[in-house]
This record gives sequence, structure tokens and C-alpha cells, in this order.
Amino acid sequence: MHRLRSLVPSANYLFVFEAAARRRSFTAAAQELNVSQPAVSKTIKLLEEATGLKLFRRENARLELTAEGHRFYKETQQAFDHLHMVLTSLRTRHSNDTVRVSFSASFVQLWLLPRLKDFKSRHPDIVLRIEESSRDDQDLNEEDIDISARLGNGKWPGLEAWHFVTEEVAPVCNAEYLRDHGAIDTPADLLSHPLLHFEERHRTRLGWREWLTRQGVPLPRLRQDFVFTDALGSIEAAVLGQGIALGWKHLVHDHVEAARLVYPIDAVHRSGQAIYLIMPTQRPAKPAAMLFRDWLLQQNADAPIRMIGGTSANAQSAPPSVPPEGKR
Repeated sequence: MHRLRSLVPSANYLFVFEAAARRRSFTAAAQELNVSQPAVSKTIKLLEEATGLKLFRRENARLELTAEGHRFYKETQQAFDHLHMVLTSLRTRHSNDTVRVSFSASFVQLWLLPRLKDFKSRHPDIVLRIEESSRDDQDLNEEDIDISARLGNGKWPGLEAWHFVTEEVAPVCNAEYLRDHGAIDTPADLLSHPLLHFEERHRTRLGWREWLTRQGVPLPRLRQDFVFTDALGSIEAAVLGQGIALGWKHLVHDHVEAARLVYPIDAVHRSGQAIYLIMPTQRPAKPAAMLFRDWLLQQNADAPIRMIGGTSANAQSAPPSVPPEGKR
């Protein structure tokens, strides 16, 4: 038994008190609660006896709260509002028309948000609850997530996966930055420029050291003038002309198409991995979640990188992985 019950024997006392305090009238409270005025008066008397507090007083035929009553009303109203918010949120989570999704901040800000208007125009009744996560190891079933994304080979226990975008990573910078600092001819030339790094605490992603190593650049020492906690920060810094960032093709696509970013060198790293859309298998998929998944897959995020001067002739890559059967 909760210790509050030793002071308030019935939760109904609180509902009656809240109505009487808000309406400043036992009669109005009785009408709202569909009970008699004497029943309200008796309930308030029982609440005052149980708590040892004088909650109301009569002044010139008007019902007023005492100082204790005013504070108790304020706290009761806040508690009711909080419980209402929690219950509404929990009910919304389990609605078939609500889809809970979890993606990295960079994916949400750079790829998803510019396209959401199209999804809402197609499915105006579907509510999206969008969570920005810094982890790749979320338990979708435990955390009640309908759809997320994960980098790898598409094979994870308890998850169904659909190939979304092949991992292709190339340097990007602002065109004005490139004009001011001159052309970059080889990957080794990047070492003379400010490289925009990021280190995500709970997610492993390709960094500058790994990218340059895969391009055959020896790295006795690598300066780190800027280090962000998410790829989003490094890419946006590149848009502002503050250096050169690593750009995943789907994340920088819109910036490149709008000429806010360019590829300064014809070199792409292809890891052989891909980003997959994932859904938990432990519970039936919501129809609304499947509609959102299908819409994501229709967006052609896997279009190849288009370099300024043509194809990426000097890209070093691993053979692309083949998505698991049934995951395409």
C-alpha cells in the first residue's frame, strides 16, 4: 500500500477536492462530477479530517481556499496534469497510427527532415515520434521503437532488415573554401587543410585516420583542430567553410545538389557495408510503420556519388556486400 493512502484513504477525495477548488463551489463541483452537493461537502469534510488540514473557508457567502488549501490545490493539479501527460503519451505510443522511429541526429537533420513534407502529404493521419539517438545497439523491442537504422551486414538477431544505402564516404567542403585554398589533387594534399573530425561515444563510424589510411596516405601524425560529437556538426562546419569533413553520400546529398558542398577530390571509400532499416520481429509490425518503411525505401537514397569531374576513378573500395535474402 502506498504511504499516501494513510493520509488520503480514497483517490476520489482528490478528484472531488480538485473540482471544488477549481470551481470555488461545492454545487458547481457536484454538477461537474454528477453527484449531489451534500456528497461533495461530506467528501471534503472527510479529506480535511484525514489530512488534519482546513482546506476551505466561507467569506461573505463565497467559498475560498485557505493558504493550506491553495497549496494543496496547486500540487494536486500539477500531479493530475503530469499523470494525464504520461498516460496520453503511453496510449499514443501504442496507437496503430503512431510510428516511433529512432535515427542519428545527422540522419534526422540532413536527410529525413527535408523529405518529411512528402510523407505527411501522402499519409496525413500518421503521427511520427522521432527520436535522435547516439547509439547503434538500441533494443527496439525494449524501447518500443518501430523503425531504426543500423550499419552492418543486415543480419542481427531479433531484427528484420532492409537495405537502405551502401556506405560510401568522401571528403566534402564548401566551394568557396576550395576557391580560397586551391585545388586538392591527391588524398595526401588533405593533410595541409583543417580536417573536421567527429567522435561518437556510442557509435563506431569511419574517421579521417581510417579514410586516409585506406587511400594509401601514411599518417605519422594527424592534427585535430576541430572534433565534434556527431557527424552532423562536422558536416555543417564544412558548409560554413571551416574545413573539410567526411561526407556519407546520403547525408551530404542535398548540400551537394544545392552547391552548398562539393567533393574536392575524386576519391571515395566504399566499406562493403550498408545502412539497413530495421524493425523488431518480436511483435507484429504496425501498418503505419510499414507504410513509413516503404516510403523510406522509395526515396532512392542509394544513388551513387556524382563527382564534379565525373566518376570516382581512384576510389579504393571493398566489394559491395549482397543484402541477405528477403532483406532487399
